[in-house]
Amino acid sequence: MNPTTTHLSEPAPKHTDVEVQDEGFFSVLFDITKKHPVLFTVFFLIPFVILLISLGFKWYYVFTDTSHYLTEHQLQGGKWSDGHPYFSPGIDKYIRELDIAGLVGGIIGIFIGLYLTVTTEKLNRQKERTNQQEMDHLKTQTSLLVQATKSLNSIMVEVSGKVNEKVQLMEGTKDVLEGIDKVVELSKAQGNNLLVLSNTARIEAISPFRMDLVAKHADLKPHELRHATQFDYARKAESLLRDCSDVENKLKETAIYLQKIGSDARVEFVTLNDQNEGASHAFLKYLGKIFNEHVSVETYRSGSNSPLAVNEAVPHHNRFMIATNGQENGDAQSALIRQLYNDHAQAMREMQDLGVRVTKVNKTLPIQLFISTPNDNKPGIQKNLCVCILGSGSNSSGRPSKLTAFLTDDPHIVSSMVELFYDYESDAALNTREFMRKI
Repeated sequence: MNPTTTHLSEPAPKHTDVEVQDEGFFSVLFDITKKHPVLFTVFFLIPFVILLISLGFKWYYVFTDTSHYLTEHQLQGGKWSDGHPYFSPGIDKYIRELDIAGLVGGIIGIFIGLYLTVTTEKLNRQKERTNQQEMDHLKTQTSLLVQATKSLNSIMVEVSGKVNEKVQLMEGTKDVLEGIDKVVELSKAQGNNLLVLSNTARIEAISPFRMDLVAKHADLKPHELRHATQFDYARKAESLLRDCSDVENKLKETAIYLQKIGSDARVEFVTLNDQNEGASHAFLKYLGKIFNEHVSVETYRSGSNSPLAVNEAVPHHNRFMIATNGQENGDAQSALIRQLYNDHAQAMREMQDLGVRVTKVNKTLPIQLFISTPNDNKPGIQKNLCVCILGSGSNSSGRPSKLTAFLTDDPHIVSSMVELFYDYESDAALNTREFMRKI
């Protein structure tokens, strides 16, 4: 880790669960009065004063001048029968008909309403304070998360840099073939085991026939072949085929060399079965995934100066080209499949004749591996090297699949790939024994 990397500092703890101080009744009431003076005056003060004055007059009538209060006065001839009204006859009549219980109930009701208003306001303030504390806590946690994310990003950058030092990404046939060549050369130089896991026994057997890979190998874009002659295209395809064959020949040379020097190391090859095993024909099934309804297999004459056929309806990654050499064939796809199958079977026989241990699997392989790894009991510090190919050929969905791979000498990654190789090898041997037992 970089010593200059800033570590996440823990902020001082904040007590967000501090008890909320209870505000006094009159302080809240005073705040309400200041905020809403008109409403307080209209809905509380004025009604309260009116009820209080009315209660005072009623009280005086009842307990001070009881006879006057109990006397029934009426309008007689348009005049009030009470010759000595306290106020005007209207006010006197209003006070006389007031109900003490109603006045007391009204005053109590006003105070109850005032109490409920103040209590509700206190609860609202407590909620606001609680919400504010939660917001402050959330802001603190968000700030911590932002700092953690920044710290994680810096760590990921460092880790990514270290991973890139161990893993070299490759794309296209040139890079991939160069990587495979390094693996083969290392096995020959150090006397390492050379482990190969591949769908085809020929190195990159499909690529010399796929138009976009032929173009990329020649450092061209597929559309740049639009005006190329069939002769020009043949030279480019032959160049790719020659490079693939060179790597394959070096692999065979390594197998012979390891045997001659008496090394315990050996070349082991795991590839698809070329025979019908039970109800499955692994290699033809693999070819069936490549040559699906999306692809077009076309022919060309390697010695012709005629322009290469233009087919705008089919993408370049779905166009496969096979040389006819003057022999016209009505079904180009069948001819290509037959050629690939024959090359696959012949390559396996050649490797077996050279002492290469060839194991046939009955399921399509998701990746291809080329591994140079020393024996466990070999003394000294030995280097590992591995090429893992993630995509080759055409995708069954018709979308382009790049020939992408990575080269690594990281012992942990190589060890995992070795385990994967032997898993496929042992699984194939087990399936073969089970099949033979049934027969």
